[in-house]
Amino acid sequence: HSSFIVPMFFSIGSVIIDDIVLPDGQTRMGVLGGGATHAAIGLRVWSDRVGVCAAIGRNFPESLRAELASAFDLRGLLTRDAPTPRAWQLFERDGRRAEVFRSDFDEFLAISPQPAELAAALAGAEGVHLECGAPEPFREWVRVLRAGGCRRILWEPWDMFCRPENLSLFAELAPLVDAISPNLHEARQLTGLSDPVAIAAALLRHGAKAVALRMGEAGSLVAAPNAAPTAVPAVAEKVVDVTGAGNAYCGGFLVGLAETSDLTQAGRYGAVAASFALEQFGAMIPLAGVRAKAEWRLRLLLNER
Repeated sequence: HSSFIVPMFFSIGSVIIDDIVLPDGQTRMGVLGGGATHAAIGLRVWSDRVGVCAAIGRNFPESLRAELASAFDLRGLLTRDAPTPRAWQLFERDGRRAEVFRSDFDEFLAISPQPAELAAALAGAEGVHLECGAPEPFREWVRVLRAGGCRRILWEPWDMFCRPENLSLFAELAPLVDAISPNLHEARQLTGLSDPVAIAAALLRHGAKAVALRMGEAGSLVAAPNAAPTAVPAVAEKVVDVTGAGNAYCGGFLVGLAETSDLTQAGRYGAVAASFALEQFGAMIPLAGVRAKAEWRLRLLLNER
């Protein structure tokens, strides 16, 4: 109905349930995870108008659905007659994390939302964070989003896509979106290069309109064809759990790009969004007062220049 605010930003991907096991034997079982959830929280740090586009199973706990509904518009959340994907997140003392999926990957793909199902919900989007298989349903998502008037699409490619044999395919797909954001490991696999500046240049040469290369604690490198690459430092207040920080960065980056049209400032928005994700277990950060805290962290970053 007319009083309903259309969400400006959407995250398309997966909502999964994470069971976290810590080195001291403590556990955090049944917490919200998944790329779409983590990216949506990154969006939510900077915007109140965020929707999640993903699929859950009929066994999805009502308490977790309520948690999602407290932060996001859920018109794009589909319920399937299949189990919700679930994963162990096993932490070692040195900070390493092993992710063990308890759902078969084919099942995971089978329940994923399809573009035609969500075309109406996504019409007129200000920006979309897109994490999906490529070249399909990637091409179809982009077609549907552009037809619906979506202004900006950020593609976070899957790790399994980032292989040297896919570089020519990347060159076909990258120009279709407004920005791409792989992490350094993925980008090294894709390009065969190791230096971040050389990697960013190669991705631009292969058709990317803007690159946000995520480098963990080293921050990020943002680059576009008409600008020198710029390093953006990380903003880690404290690091509890790195799970999903890259997704959250992408969400923050997308809002920054939409609001400022400035790549470096977008990188700072991303760094700030990631900093909230790093401070706790699970995707759902406390949202009370988050915008004021985000603005404060952004000012700290600006003062570091």
